[in-house]
Amino acid sequence: MQKKTIVSVLLFLAITVFPLYSANVSVLVIETGLSGESPRSQYSTLWENNLMDVFFEYGHIVSNSPILRLFQQPDDGFPYEAERDFEFAREGGMEYFLVAIVHHPTPHNVSLRLFRTNSQEMVLEYNYEDKTYRTRQEESNTIKNDIMGIASRLR
Repeated sequence: MQKKTIVSVLLFLAITVFPLYSANVSVLVIETGLSGESPRSQYSTLWENNLMDVFFEYGHIVSNSPILRLFQQPDDGFPYEAERDFEFAREGGMEYFLVAIVHHPTPHNVSLRLFRTNSQEMVLEYNYEDKTYRTRQEESNTIKNDIMGIASRLR
């Protein structure tokens, strides 16, 4: 009986001693190619929701900024239009700042750019090209799978 207790305590200690890592990620979705009067794109909302869900499911701490609308696509690298949101994320203790640029009109292209908040260095860039899907669920699952590849790299 005493052996089982000792083994159980040692196993518990071994599990609790190993640190669990979670990254702090701030997400900003930028819509381009839409007029100022048109409502928020459902496609942008789909991306924002999937980004938040996947990073949260991977155990990361996630926050977001309101969707930003620009008339033209920002240049490569860090979009200066995101500077204010980046500063809020940095001051809030976020380690990473993820910018998702959703290009309109259809077919949609999405550029994901992941930056470190301590240096504004781009860690990763991923370009997603929209395809034709039979259902919205199939499209959402494909997007989630692509995002999982990014979320898993932050561990």
